[in-house]
Amino acid sequence: MTGVIAIIAIPVIHFLWPDLQGVSDRDQTVLFALSVFSLLVVSEVFYSKVYRKPGSGLVYRPQNFFDGKYVCDFGIKLLGLAASFAMLAVFYYSADIYRDDWYSPFFSLLSDYWGLILFVILVTVTFVHFSMRNPRDGLWHLGRAVLTLGRLSTRAPELKVHFLGLGIKGYFLPLMFCYLVYDWSYFQTRSLWSSDDFYDVYEYLFRFSFFLDLTIVVIGYATATRLLTSQIRWTETKVSGWLVCIICYAPFWQLLSRNYFNYFESGFAWGQWLWDYPVLYFMWGSTILLFLGIYSLTSARMGLRFSNLTYRGLACDFPYNISKHPAYISKNITWWLISIPFIAVDFWTGVANCTALFGVNAIYYFRARHEEMCLSKAPSYRAYQRFINDRGLIAQLKRGILGQTKWIPEQKNRSDVRTRI
Repeated sequence: MTGVIAIIAIPVIHFLWPDLQGVSDRDQTVLFALSVFSLLVVSEVFYSKVYRKPGSGLVYRPQNFFDGKYVCDFGIKLLGLAASFAMLAVFYYSADIYRDDWYSPFFSLLSDYWGLILFVILVTVTFVHFSMRNPRDGLWHLGRAVLTLGRLSTRAPELKVHFLGLGIKGYFLPLMFCYLVYDWSYFQTRSLWSSDDFYDVYEYLFRFSFFLDLTIVVIGYATATRLLTSQIRWTETKVSGWLVCIICYAPFWQLLSRNYFNYFESGFAWGQWLWDYPVLYFMWGSTILLFLGIYSLTSARMGLRFSNLTYRGLACDFPYNISKHPAYISKNITWWLISIPFIAVDFWTGVANCTALFGVNAIYYFRARHEEMCLSKAPSYRAYQRFINDRGLIAQLKRGILGQTKWIPEQKNRSDVRTRI
């Protein structure tokens, strides 16, 4: 239900959004994201009833507020929170890229509303701490390490998860929030209903698909909390897993795409290729939008639990019942359809372009493999893997191509499935 609400609410709220002349695009973006977040929370609380699920690790006992052990641990946790803020501040201050004006929407937001943001974080941390069954999480271990000058807790696995989770949020949240603000500014000067032809419709829907994706992404990174069972359970720990993910984003991808994976023919893409053939132009563009729609739906389906390099919950229905990686598959297909690297000025240029795009596809293949290894720590994900490998849409197509008309479960795995589930 959360995914359905997200995919409906984002375009509807955007369409009905009032003309707020005195409010900056940055602040309107925040208000828009908060509106979508509120609807998702209502769905989680009243429809999914997440507060009844054990995954959050919370138990609501007012007496914990008067428990001396909880109070002492809370003081240590606040020290860990302060240390987390300090590390992020050092990271942002020391990295030159964050002094660029491009990142100004994020850092100006922190500067203007730091008091309110800090208040919300403190209230959330306080309520979660005094409701946790086991309050000594990574934040507590960080506070303990600081308090003991590194003599204790430095080897705690919870501390490693906290550091990695902090790095994921610290890197992705400014990047994705600024993308979202600039997309919001773009749509303030555009209207789908004033489009004159398919070209304008395509341009609008193409960018709106990423706007929808970014809305969910920003909400997912900014609102990870046990209150909604959307906390980070664990993170990717392999350097190779981080590498194949991080290089797909700015500023790393700009360097790689320009020097190693430049599969675009300069001044030429599918639009120029089919411009003189209106029917084919419409069909080709509609196919691109279809795959982008699937890509957007994958993010919407994750809802509050979207995040790279982490496990925050399992999604197993559409479109994740098609394949384990519908977002990567649909995104990579669109790149082939948009850039048409096989159409070039000469044969060998076409070969070079296709090879470069195959290289990009390979990066996403390895990214998918690392994600599977990370998520496979969850028994539910292993069961999901077996289901998709046996009865997913792609698996059924393979059986159809090979001439096998009926799925026959492997007998040797039946007892294993029951045991592991």
